[in-house]
Amino acid sequence: MSDDFRKKLSDYAQGRLSAEEKAEIEREIEKLEEYQRFLDEDLGSREEPDTKKEAGIITRAKWKARIHNALTALAIIFAGTVFSGIVTTIFYTAGEPDRMSVYRDVVQSTIAVTEPNLMVRGGGTGVNSFFGMDLKGQLRKEIGSESVDAGEIQMSFFFNQVRYPERRMLLDSDNTWPFRYPTSSHPMDSEWGKLDKLPEGTVAESFLSFKQFFSTGEVLKKFADKNMNPVWFVVDTGFDDPEAHRSASIIGFPYQPLWHAGDWTVTNQTYKKIGLFNKVVASSASAPTVEAYGSADLRNENFIKTLELLRNYEEIANRAALAGDLRIAERIDYLNKHGVRIYGIVVTGPSKEILKLREEDWIAGMRLGEVRLWNWEQ
Repeated sequence: MSDDFRKKLSDYAQGRLSAEEKAEIEREIEKLEEYQRFLDEDLGSREEPDTKKEAGIITRAKWKARIHNALTALAIIFAGTVFSGIVTTIFYTAGEPDRMSVYRDVVQSTIAVTEPNLMVRGGGTGVNSFFGMDLKGQLRKEIGSESVDAGEIQMSFFFNQVRYPERRMLLDSDNTWPFRYPTSSHPMDSEWGKLDKLPEGTVAESFLSFKQFFSTGEVLKKFADKNMNPVWFVVDTGFDDPEAHRSASIIGFPYQPLWHAGDWTVTNQTYKKIGLFNKVVASSASAPTVEAYGSADLRNENFIKTLELLRNYEEIANRAALAGDLRIAERIDYLNKHGVRIYGIVVTGPSKEILKLREEDWIAGMRLGEVRLWNWEQ
């Protein structure tokens, strides 16, 4: 060790160095890791007071440098976490409606139009610190007069990229293809016999197929005087016939329209700012009025508008749908050319009331869904 370096160490120990000189000697000590180990192992056994003092100085400087580096790393991690949290919050809450609301609407709408009598309710959305958002919801089915818990769904986002959903289903169903396309040459395996064997005092979910296409208004009129509730309508969108399409899939719309951000009329709204970037909005709004067995044009328009939303966020919709590639643009083109033509419906109500539909000459067949004990309130 040179006399000059020894003197600097002595000055460092007595606090006589400037800030720049102090930083320089600490950097030199940090670089000389091998030399430090030699001093720790070899010089520590020497009896000379000056050598032991020098080793102690180096040891203290070494630990001070390590602590400084650790604190610097923690500060960087903390700053990065805060920064990413701010960026994430801004990304998902920007716009009117914000991305968080839009993405949730897309997922809910996808489930509603691709899976008969299944809706996403409850749950919530939340952002995390590293550019992600989690969406959770309960899957519900209408059986009789009750909304039944059918499972739950969770989807994770990274900015506008989405992972495949995680599902936990509570209800099993073998009705993977519950409807028969009107022009199909295959007869429908109807389950009227199962329905007939159900006792009085039960309610059922039934998938009815028609012998021909009907308009929305015609279908609503047919069920206006029946003691059951229409729940979901299956629509001919050009990819419904398994005989004509290898990857055929069904799409339809629920009896209750899927209102989106632009459909609501705000009647009252208040804002409360929280922090720099967050706010709480309290508002009340009203949706368009829908007649119980009418408003066919409004229902059709709402269906097309829902498909337009899914087309704008096709990646999210394709991930949320069990069928995968929904080919929304092609379906919309088909609907614009042929109109909304319904060839089946999901209904729920008293089992024996649904059984009466077996005598209707416009019904091609029926598949039975969920059954519950009596809960009918109409």
